Amino acid sequence: MLVEDEMIIAEDMRWMLEEMGYEVIGNAIDYARAIEILDQKEPDLILLDINLGGQKDGIDLAKTINEKYGVPFIFTTSHTDPGTLERAKEVRPVNYLVKPFKREQLFTAIEVALFNLASANPDENKAEEMGEGLVIKDAIFIKDKYKYTKLNISDILWMKADKNYLEIHTSGKREIIRATLSGFLEKLNRHNLMRVHKSYAINVDHLSSLEPTRVMIGKATIPITKNYGDELIRKLDIL
Repeated sequence: MLVEDEMIIAEDMRWMLEEMGYEVIGNAIDYARAIEILDQKEPDLILLDINLGGQKDGIDLAKTINEKYGVPFIFTTSHTDPGTLERAKEVRPVNYLVKPFKREQLFTAIEVALFNLASANPDENKAEEMGEGLVIKDAIFIKDKYKYTKLNISDILWMKADKNYLEIHTSGKREIIRATLSGFLEKLNRHNLMRVHKSYAINVDHLSSLEPTRVMIGKATIPITKNYGDELIRKLDIL
C-alpha cells in the first residue's frame, strides 16, 4: 500500500513496485483515505510518506497503524532533519527511505524491512531466515530477484525434497526453495505439517484419503512409509 500525496511520485513508485512483481492495493493521499483503505484491505507492507496534506501527517498515521492495524511500514520522505527523525523513530518504522530514490534503493529498503520483521521476535513469531526466503508469522516470503513472493503456510498442500532443494506445492502453483525437508519442518514447527516419507511431507488439514502406502492430497498421490504412517495415524487420532 502507498501513502503519498504527490501523484507523480505515487505513480512512479507504483510502476517500480509492479515492475518488481509486487501488487499495489491502493494509494492514499492523506490520513483519512489511508484509514478507509486499511479498514477494507490488509497490506503486507506500507510505504508511508511523512509529509501529507491535511492536519495529520505520516507520523500521526503511523501511530494509528501501530495501535489499530499492526501493519509494518517504511517511511518515504525528503525530510532528514533531526526533529523529523526523532519523531519517526518513536513510531518504529521497519525502514526509512529518503527521496528521491531509484528502483534498486526501493528494493533494498523492502528487503531490509522484511529481514528486520523476520528478526524482530523469533520466539513469538517463529520467524527465521530460510534459504532464499523469510518466515514471518504465518507466511513464507520467497525471494526471487527483485521481489518477495508471499506464500501462506496454511495454503501448503505437500512438499517434496530433492537433495538441498524443496518443492512446495499449493493448489495453484509450485515454489522451489533451497532448504532441506527436515530443516524446513523444524523451523516452521507447525503441528499440521507432517513428514510421511523421507522425501515427502504433507499438510494434514488438506488430507483427502489415507491408505497403507499412500495418501491423497487433492489430486496428488503421496507415498508414505510404515514408521511415518503409524505416526500420522496417531496424529489423526489426536486431532
